[in-house]
Amino acid sequence: MRYVYPAVFTWHESEKIYTVNFPDADNWFTDGATLSEAIIYATDVLNLMLLSAEERGDSIPEASKLEDIALTDKKSFAQYICADTELYKETFRLKKILDMKKRNKAKRLQTGLMKKRNKAKRLQTGLKIA
Repeated sequence: MRYVYPAVFTWHESEKIYTVNFPDADNWFTDGATLSEAIIYATDVLNLMLLSAEERGDSIPEASKLEDIALTDKKSFAQYICADTELYKETFRLKKILDMKKRNKAKRLQTGLMKKRNKAKRLQTGLKIA
């Protein structure tokens, strides 16, 4: 499914971070050291929370209109964030496959190195005897 939700971004000078919350849902929030990082993390959180709700069969809150979002801080602004849970799920599946392939390759390399070390030890032992 595809979704669009408003997010509120607030700059915190003392901590040097942007906090991001989604007013339409409790406990949907993140932060980032830069605005671009905060947007990326907000997209990730939105996808993750919506995908979790879909998989559990929970109700998904209706998205507010951007102009209906009340900003309480002068350093805040609201912006839409898009989510595509089908694409997000597929991306996670592919990441798992790639991670598994990387782990398997690392194991094969490690096994190959162990075999080479053992062969080198046998050759060294053979040279000492001769």
